Amino acid sequence: MDTTQLLKGVLDLAVLAVLRDEDGYGYDILRRLRAAGLDDVGDASVYGTLRRLFNAGFLNTYVVPSDEGPHRKYYALNAAGRAELQRSGKIWQGFASIMEDLLRDRGAA
Repeated sequence: MDTTQLLKGVLDLAVLAVLRDEDGYGYDILRRLRAAGLDDVGDASVYGTLRRLFNAGFLNTYVVPSDEGPHRKYYALNAAGRAELQRSGKIWQGFASIMEDLLRDRGAA
């Protein structure tokens, strides 16, 4: 199965989940997603998702100066983003439960 197709459907939820406990800048968020096991996630996909979530009103941004290069734009989950994470998380958990039931080996008849 091509995991890139699955990622397209859940990347918004994954990014919101990564930002639940700690703000992050683009590359940091990408690194955290990959560390969590989403190895196939691409740079452009994450940056596009961050823009989309920001434009939807789920994220706030702020800039932090850096001594080692350009300033970093940090993304933070706001109240609307937390509500969306909860709503989307419930939908995902229901869907995942259905898939687990469908895939469960019920033994050969």
